[in-house]
Amino acid sequence: MKRFLFILIIFVIICIVFSKKIFSIDDNNASASKIYINVFDPKSLKFNFYQFDQFQNKSKLLLSKETADYSAFAYSERTNKLYYTDGISDHTIQLFENDLNTNQIKQLTAVFNKVDFIQINKEQNIIFMRVLLRDELRNFHIATYNLQTKKIQIWEEENNDRSVLNFNYNPNNNQLIVVSFSENEDQKKLTEANKNQTKLQSIKHSIDIYNIEGQKMKHIVDVESFISGASLAPDANSVIISYDEAVDSPISHVVEIDITSKKVKSLLDSSGIFSKIRSVKFDEKKEGFYFLSSFIDDKKGHSILEIPKESVLSYYDIKKNKVRNVWRPEKSVIVSYSAEHF
Repeated sequence: MKRFLFILIIFVIICIVFSKKIFSIDDNNASASKIYINVFDPKSLKFNFYQFDQFQNKSKLLLSKETADYSAFAYSERTNKLYYTDGISDHTIQLFENDLNTNQIKQLTAVFNKVDFIQINKEQNIIFMRVLLRDELRNFHIATYNLQTKKIQIWEEENNDRSVLNFNYNPNNNQLIVVSFSENEDQKKLTEANKNQTKLQSIKHSIDIYNIEGQKMKHIVDVESFISGASLAPDANSVIISYDEAVDSPISHVVEIDITSKKVKSLLDSSGIFSKIRSVKFDEKKEGFYFLSSFIDDKKGHSILEIPKESVLSYYDIKKNKVRNVWRPEKSVIVSYSAEHF
């Protein structure tokens, strides 16, 4: 009997040890499971910043705030500080810091006309921003704010024609994919469409890779489409872009472009379930990508200029060719999200 109990105890211990190895989540995977989501509630007119844990399927509200304009955000896990954009008394949009430990708020910038599309680097000491300068109304630049030195750097400040449509920082290779266009060409096509009462045509977008110092490392390709998102692969060998077929079309596509061969591979097309695929972001292993989409309303028209009333965050598994919904707010709009693995 004693021998049986001894063997049973040993067996239980072995099971416990192996079960911990099998079912434990290491720090990297635990970090990768967390997604940070910015949601706009049209009823309360507030922006709600959430931390969502995919493994536990739980959401945690980090901050709820009413702002003057659509707010972008970035979150530092190391310091538990939330960085976001908000309006000030002179009607400009600037960068703010909210220390969630003390609830102290600091205004970090005052020199811009508008700040949006912010991200934080993997060391979590530099904020990347898309900005309008004080003396410019349409020409967007990328700027950085160093959280340690408090210094601001504006990339290609002297270029008055090039405007940044979007950018995305990848912490796996410490580089940015930047989508830009000619402001002169954009205004020309807009004027022609208004004058001739015709549908707005897409302009040519340049897709390029930049390092964190603001130097262009490589030009990938020029694309003449209504681009709604771009993401550089972790191995920096390819890029995915999302785009709409036309300004008033509900049909969206996601393609992958090989940086070396320039070959284009179709990955995902919109279906009857969702439309307006946008904000595509590779995961850290290049096994798939996250994206935002809206729900099709057949009774109404569609325009990329319209603000969607509802949206969902989804994930597309490239190998399995399957889409799973990750997070969907009720009667609210996901403005932006962060799925980067630091």
